Amino acid sequence: MIKMFTAFTTEVDEAEDAINEILKQIDLKALKKNSVGLITYHYDFTEFDFLTDICAKLPFPVVGMTTMASANAEGQGMYALSLTVLTSDDVCFETAISGALGPADYIEKIETAYSGAASKLPGKPSFIITFFPYLHNNLSGAEMHEAFDKACGGVPFWGSIAINSDVKDEHSNVFCNGTISAEGMTMILMHGPVDPEFVVFSLPPQNIRKDQGRITESDGCTVKQIDGIPALKYLENLGVSVVQDSSIVTPLMVYYEGSSVPVALGMYTINDDGTILCGGKMPKGALISVGEITSEGIIMSAKESMSKLLSTGKKTGALLLPCITRYIMLAPDHNVELNLISEMMEKGKIMPFMAGYSGGEVCPVRDESGVLRNRFHNFTFSGCVL
Repeated sequence: MIKMFTAFTTEVDEAEDAINEILKQIDLKALKKNSVGLITYHYDFTEFDFLTDICAKLPFPVVGMTTMASANAEGQGMYALSLTVLTSDDVCFETAISGALGPADYIEKIETAYSGAASKLPGKPSFIITFFPYLHNNLSGAEMHEAFDKACGGVPFWGSIAINSDVKDEHSNVFCNGTISAEGMTMILMHGPVDPEFVVFSLPPQNIRKDQGRITESDGCTVKQIDGIPALKYLENLGVSVVQDSSIVTPLMVYYEGSSVPVALGMYTINDDGTILCGGKMPKGALISVGEITSEGIIMSAKESMSKLLSTGKKTGALLLPCITRYIMLAPDHNVELNLISEMMEKGKIMPFMAGYSGGEVCPVRDESGVLRNRFHNFTFSGCVL
């Protein structure tokens, strides 16, 4: 069994005060035999020695990532750091960070980091939390996700791509036991009786068009043709306007084989030949439809996700990493979703929770036979309840 504690600080300018505030909120005497920490934090916390100093004062390993905003029962905000501690007598934890990932060697480095951590466990991992780097121009989240899925042999893993408040890759990083990296990935491997349940909700049904096409030609994350028509032309025929070299917030809903629930993926690049580079794998034969992001849809999907999470009956704790696009699209009141999460959790009275924002959601989805399949998402409310 796992027990979860959380702590929170906004003392970004006074490292010593921040550390003292964190330590006052965590009862170290209540920790069980095995413990691990995960943090979400604003980039400014990396400009001091805070992250390494706090690790030196905590009796367990810590991994984490930068994010747009953080929340737990103790507070919420953009210029903040949230610490979550998982502790157990019968679940053990191992952490690892890879070397800098690039197109030529990311598979090998991911496999090396995973196998090194897995070899230290007394048996096969039962669950993994992982944070990928934001390498938009060099390596996609889908490619890193696929490599890690193969490395771990399909063990369920949940997590995110690191992001930051200015949505720049140079200000996004991951953290592991004193090491800060803009290009590595980090992970927490768990062995023992861990039985997580996952909540994934992208758009309410009314925000998904009824028209469905079938991918007839693709290459990895690039969709070339839908129903035998160039992908861009297909969208234009539906009246969907997508402009080259501009921000695209129109999700494509992909129905992977064996799943009746679509995965929302972003359109990253419109190529000159009318093909579209997307945020995840676009397999030939998959059905596809078009979604629409609205403030009302974001709030509705958050409420539905939280209701599903609470209906699981689990009380250990909840880990929540919805997409950063949701935070941005809720302007001018960006905190609506975080407020809703806190209210529905009654600020921690129901169970401990942590929330942050994701640059790409990593969350398993059950196929029609009930088997968990690791998936990469965009625009999605992603939750893991323990």
